[in-house]
Amino acid sequence: MKSEVVHARVQQDIKIDSEKILNIVGISLSQAIDLFLRQVVLKKGLPFKLDSEEKELTNTEQLAYLINTVDGKEPSPKARKIIHLYAKGDIDFETAKFALIRCYQK
Repeated sequence: MKSEVVHARVQQDIKIDSEKILNIVGISLSQAIDLFLRQVVLKKGLPFKLDSEEKELTNTEQLAYLINTVDGKEPSPKARKIIHLYAKGDIDFETAKFALIRCYQK
């Protein structure tokens, strides 16, 4: 079977550190690249999940973020009531978000 040559540019420290780890595992950098590419073919995509910096937040996380960005203070009694109503399911997320934004804009 023919071998193809792959040229890739990587940072020197990444190459050195990865070769040290791969050496412990008992495979070369070339073998690791071959393994990676075989997994790409088998999975028909990347063989691992990528986490983005801006991952989607849940509604609760968004509300917590809104609250925590207000000078790091405790939520006001009005804000706590809005959060409580949302937690009980008495108001939906968009209503809670709108009410909290209005609460802190004053």
